[in-house]
Amino acid sequence: MVVAGQAVDLGGPKQRALLATLVAADGRAVSVERLIDLLWGEDPPAKALVSLQSYVARLRRVLEPDRDARAPARTLVTRAPGYALLLDGHDVDARRFARLLADAQASNADPGRAAGLLQTALGLWRGDAYGGVADTCAALRTEAARLEELRLTAVEELWAAQVALGNHGRAVAELERLVDAHPLRERLWTLLALAQYRSARQGDALATLRRARRRLADEVGLDPGVELRRLEEAVLRQDPALALTPSAGVHGRPAAESVALVGREAELAAVFQALADAGARQGRVVLVSGEPGIGKTTLARAVAVHASAAGLRCGWGGWESDVAQPLWGWKRAVQQLLGDAGVLEYPDAANVDIASSTFRVAGALVDALRTGPASVIILDDVHWADADSLRLLRRVAATIVDVPLALLVTHRDAEADISPPVAHVLADLARLDPVRVRLTGLTDAATAAQVRHRTGIDVSAEVAAAIHERTDGNPFFVNEFVRLLAGAGELSDPTGPSWRGVPGGVRDVVRQRLAQLPDQAGELLAAAAVLGRSFDLDVVEEAVGTPQDAVEEAVEAALVSGLLEEESVGRYRFTHALVRDAVYGTLPAPARSRMHARAAQALERRRIGQLARHAAELAEHYRMAGAVHARSAWIFASRAAAHAAGHAAHAEAVRLFTMAAEAQVQDELATPQEREAVLVGLGRALLWMSRPIEAWAPLAEAAAAALARADAVAAARALLPITERTIWTWRDYGRPDEEAIRLWEDVLAGLPETEPLLRAHVRAALAVELLYVPGSAARSTRLVDQAVVAARRADSPHDLLRILQLAHLVLVRPDLLDRRIAIADELVTHAARLDDAAELAAALCKRAVDRAESGRWEQACTDLCRAKRLAERHQIVPVLLIAGWGLALAIQATGDFAGAEAAIEQIETLQSTVSMGAVGVGLLQRATIRIVQGRLAELEPELRAAVEQRPALRDLHALALISGSREDEARELLGDWPEQPPLLWDYFWISLTAIRAQVWLAFGDPQAVADLRRRLTPYARRLAVAGMAGGFLGSISHTVGRLALADGDRDAAAHYLQLALDTHRGLGFPRLAALTEEVLPLTAEGHGRG
Repeated sequence: MVVAGQAVDLGGPKQRALLATLVAADGRAVSVERLIDLLWGEDPPAKALVSLQSYVARLRRVLEPDRDARAPARTLVTRAPGYALLLDGHDVDARRFARLLADAQASNADPGRAAGLLQTALGLWRGDAYGGVADTCAALRTEAARLEELRLTAVEELWAAQVALGNHGRAVAELERLVDAHPLRERLWTLLALAQYRSARQGDALATLRRARRRLADEVGLDPGVELRRLEEAVLRQDPALALTPSAGVHGRPAAESVALVGREAELAAVFQALADAGARQGRVVLVSGEPGIGKTTLARAVAVHASAAGLRCGWGGWESDVAQPLWGWKRAVQQLLGDAGVLEYPDAANVDIASSTFRVAGALVDALRTGPASVIILDDVHWADADSLRLLRRVAATIVDVPLALLVTHRDAEADISPPVAHVLADLARLDPVRVRLTGLTDAATAAQVRHRTGIDVSAEVAAAIHERTDGNPFFVNEFVRLLAGAGELSDPTGPSWRGVPGGVRDVVRQRLAQLPDQAGELLAAAAVLGRSFDLDVVEEAVGTPQDAVEEAVEAALVSGLLEEESVGRYRFTHALVRDAVYGTLPAPARSRMHARAAQALERRRIGQLARHAAELAEHYRMAGAVHARSAWIFASRAAAHAAGHAAHAEAVRLFTMAAEAQVQDELATPQEREAVLVGLGRALLWMSRPIEAWAPLAEAAAAALARADAVAAARALLPITERTIWTWRDYGRPDEEAIRLWEDVLAGLPETEPLLRAHVRAALAVELLYVPGSAARSTRLVDQAVVAARRADSPHDLLRILQLAHLVLVRPDLLDRRIAIADELVTHAARLDDAAELAAALCKRAVDRAESGRWEQACTDLCRAKRLAERHQIVPVLLIAGWGLALAIQATGDFAGAEAAIEQIETLQSTVSMGAVGVGLLQRATIRIVQGRLAELEPELRAAVEQRPALRDLHALALISGSREDEARELLGDWPEQPPLLWDYFWISLTAIRAQVWLAFGDPQAVADLRRRLTPYARRLAVAGMAGGFLGSISHTVGRLALADGDRDAAAHYLQLALDTHRGLGFPRLAALTEEVLPLTAEGHGRG
């Protein structure tokens, strides 16, 4: 061995054998288990790993004498699952020799060049291969034999080249010696006879061939091979071809060793087919599931390798159980796929609702992947993904049907590992006909192959079966258990003590393997586990206060043990989440708290100037450190939450603001204003997630706290976010909140007259709160009138817009339609002047509802189309949904029920993929289609379920029962007419009353008919549009006409039915016109009641 021009001392036999083994591996990593097995066999010392590390350290000093003690090794490196020797090809004689031999074999058309290369190659030999160490282990003996075989092949190739060059005399002399030394190598005999024949020694050539025949027969009992027999025949015939220069045989180099995924051939085939589909522009979703350690990530890696080899773009992202940035896995995958994750960002993100942000990001990403080569996105461990990532996954997966993309998702399948948000997403993905790959344990044979693949050690079928029995074939469990047994020298002996004391689970195995490490390594891993699955070494050093060289030695031990892997320079990662969990679990609770505090403090010191990036991590560590660190916990949590909200990661903002609020409870120094700020931040984040009902609680708590300190202005400002960008009310339908009303009243009473705009906002908000309170119509109208007047006086366009929006909500009563239309007109004009696309689109939707109900159908549809165009241009999802529902209802009105149902399905898909689920609007629209078709009974089960959440739909459910000839059940469901609850006096009242009328017409109850006729007649010229969302029943005059007919008033019935017919025909509602035409003749004399 020569280093820097000087021969070096390689130490004792085992150290030399270690170096030789690594040289023989040709740059590949050799596992620790295999090295221990090769060096000590079945009787390793108690601390074999420590001894191995000592040999490695000495060899490193020999190989890199000038390397600084703190610099990473460059030659003998740690590489999972053990060590590798990284040498250039010209540094190892064996490699140079093999390369020269291959080059010579490729040069058979030029025997002169081949001979020169071969002479150089053979000149590299100095004695036997691995002399002095080849007998120390079987592997080196095998490698030495392989090299000796290559040397003899090179000798044969050299003399073949010499014969081809015509150097027959020299060749005969050397080949005579060689056939005596290697009598069983038939090619040497062939070359000798050929050289003799070409030297005009035909008799000697025949004698040589006969001698070869005898030697083969005497020594191995075989006849000569084909080549020798053919040469003998050619010599006897004096074949002219023998005079030609023969070509040296071309021997290809051995194929590179491929890395196989053991026991998963069928699963890989299914995934590879999905990749092929993606290449044909058929987007596919692949779901890979299984228990921890079963090989989901390993299979995904094999898919990534295959995809890259097939020319597909590939991006990999994943999540861990630790705190991570929102969209973390997506950002990593897209960065790898496109070279830039900027497609996941967009301007003004802080002012975008969660549905629109998801829609925009998903659309931008899918558009970027629509062109160019097919792509694979691998999202690993989705069960740990943040809510924003899950929402994006749902939307992207639903939009790739014609995109050349395969989306591979891995997740655990145990119920305990699947949170409700993850379960919802998986349910949505299941509807996309995904390729499902559920991994289970390996077979006995695959277990044996796994052991060989991971350690290079062959085990018997008996041992493989025993390993399988104890691990259920879980690959990670198999690997860890084998490492444990190999470390104890008992891998091949199932009767050994390590087998008898097999732990009950994989975490127990990991803990036992930790015990095999040096003490310092265990302590360092525990500190690292507190930081998370991935960690920076400098932060660990700071946290544990251990000298750097000791830390590096501990990391080295963990690396070669396969517990850690290097992620990048200075950053490491536990090889599996189970390893990190097992290590973390070794820390007692008090030690964990102390270590989390030290980790946070180390992170602050080592990342000063970058704390904003690490705020969420710091918050989590300080939270886990206990009450004494509560202030730091909530401060960092609120900072991280504000950052997340500014990037439209509203789900993450909710989580962090919630954490901050909980930590503040333990902080006696937190001021009231600080607490209120956190609560308002939480409320705003919930509002951006379209969760206003949940947002009310923190906003109300902040307002009540402000009132308690006599600050009504702060209380008003804490509450008013609930009123921003309102389309519907923030209360659950039909349920007033008395406490909320009192809070608004208290805030209003406390506001000074010097705050007229604040008072106007609060008045309007209080009016909305009174919406569902019986008998409050006059008061709420008065309040909103006062608010609008005050806003107009203030000459503040944005405040006026907000208050007009609230006013429109308050004026939803059927008797206030004209006032509502005037407000809607003003809203549209005002929003247009402010050049606010989102507000204009929302205002157009409000006006469309009012225009539709008043019978101005064409204008209503124009408003909806205009709103939809704005929403598409600016990607405003709430308006896309509202306009989409309205336009689906407009299609229904024309009688194109198939088109309407297709539109409903399309908008339901959009709604379900940008939020956690639809709200039943599609069911209501389908119900009114079925009413016209006479098939409402088909929806009875769905309507029965819907009534549990929306009691106002009870009449619609009863009508479905009647449609299915189950009138008795409908009567039992509803009771008698006097028992019927009043319907809310709002935008649904007309439609719900029309449905109630159909029910009681079917029952034939005269009192109900008379009462319903009286209530609906003032609105006979209206259309039943249910807010342009909840279904379409046409002109109310049709229902009033039927009620009049049932009430015995034929003239009135004829009047209203004719009005309905004219309306339906005039507005282009043919199916509804046909229904009216069926009833109208019943008003003539001679017919009974309808």
